[in-house]
Amino acid sequence: MAATRQKFTTTVAMIAMLAPAMPIVAQDVPSVTTEVAAAAPLDPAAEKARIKAEEKAVKDAAKVEKKRMDTLRRQYGEGPYPDEIDAYLANKPEGLKPLYKTLFTGGERNAVLGYQRLGLAAMEQGHWDDAERAFDGALLRIESFYGKDKAASMARSTFRKEANKDFKGEPYERAMAFYYRGLLYLRSGDYDNARASFKQAEYQDTVSEDEEFQGDFAVMNYLTGWTYHCQKDANSASEQFAIAMKAQPTLLAPAATDDMLMIAELGRGPVKARDGASSEKMIFTATDFYPENEAHFVIPGRQPIPALVASSVNFQATTRGGRAIDGILQGKANFKQTTGTIGDVATQMSLSSLQSGNFSSGTMGLAAAGAIFSMFAAAAKTEADIRGWDGLPDKITLATGKTGKTSVEPKVTFMNGASPVREGQKPMMVADTDKCGVSWSRSQDVQALSAETPGEDLNLVRSLSKRKDQQLRDKAFRNALTAN
Repeated sequence: MAATRQKFTTTVAMIAMLAPAMPIVAQDVPSVTTEVAAAAPLDPAAEKARIKAEEKAVKDAAKVEKKRMDTLRRQYGEGPYPDEIDAYLANKPEGLKPLYKTLFTGGERNAVLGYQRLGLAAMEQGHWDDAERAFDGALLRIESFYGKDKAASMARSTFRKEANKDFKGEPYERAMAFYYRGLLYLRSGDYDNARASFKQAEYQDTVSEDEEFQGDFAVMNYLTGWTYHCQKDANSASEQFAIAMKAQPTLLAPAATDDMLMIAELGRGPVKARDGASSEKMIFTATDFYPENEAHFVIPGRQPIPALVASSVNFQATTRGGRAIDGILQGKANFKQTTGTIGDVATQMSLSSLQSGNFSSGTMGLAAAGAIFSMFAAAAKTEADIRGWDGLPDKITLATGKTGKTSVEPKVTFMNGASPVREGQKPMMVADTDKCGVSWSRSQDVQALSAETPGEDLNLVRSLSKRKDQQLRDKAFRNALTAN
């Protein structure tokens, strides 16, 4: 017992000796006030008041949001609402925001056209990911309707082309969407997908809703041949170049050692307009004059290479299989023209009979039939849909050359005869791979064009915007855009 007491005394003494050397850290010692506060029971009345205040704040916020949404729905229906538009545009490239806004607000009805215009602008500005996504969005919808499978064929057979239907474009517009997607594949060295795109472009130029025509879009065959050329498949390349040169005899096949494809687009493509007594016919009009009619390419250290015209987009728009067309009658306009003619003829026949004193029941039947046909014709909506891709070029010119080093960047000079219009212009797209290089330039860019949908019928837009089914369809389209 004495030993234990002695041991305890010694321990206390040692602690006392060490105490001055052990600083006391304030946070290690709980304050009495804190311990008392923590231990104190909550005031039930205060806690109840706090919970009630929080619940009221939530309800008040919900009321404010409901009021805001009610106001927006009265003004915009199912949208898009201003804050939705701002949120969608927030992370988009500044130069593309106007076209992204048009895409977002235009809905599914204008999706193909919105994607096409956005994709081309993105290419011009060097936003390659945006361009690829945009053209993929357009091509997905085009192929679902104008593909080669039975489902697409059935869709076409039941389709009535009216202005309130989804835009798919004329054959040349669909072909050009595949053409630009093919150029983007060339840029990345994906020759298999580039070739598939150019072949689809050629096919789209031959198919309309009810008919198919002979293909003659020479540039698509030439570009298909170029993909084989880059993959060292000389036989397949030669076959495609021969098809291209048959349609466009001024073209020349590349030399076996050529490793650079140079493309220059000149001028502006066709503009759609309405014609006919009831504006039922769509025609193509010439665009404003543009000075450039040739292009010359320069590979550093080599002589200028004149570009050769491969195709004219205006020619493709105004022909079918090489045969000139006067215009295009769409949907009900064809119906009105037919029934209107029958009505006029029947009425004239009955009037002639009446004037001659022939009052047979057959004559009265003709008069009634004429009146009915004329009434149906007058009631039919006949205005042609003239929405169109306004950024397309007129002529597509190209040349090939040997660089020996595909990282060499060729320049282009746009010419008016022997006079330069713009000299030594950098290409909008230039790329090299381990096999071939590609250079793409345009004499007219799309930045000067309005972001609004060309040829849109604003009265029709207002009418469609009141339909609940249309609102919900466009809302689903916007949701898909924001999800990607």
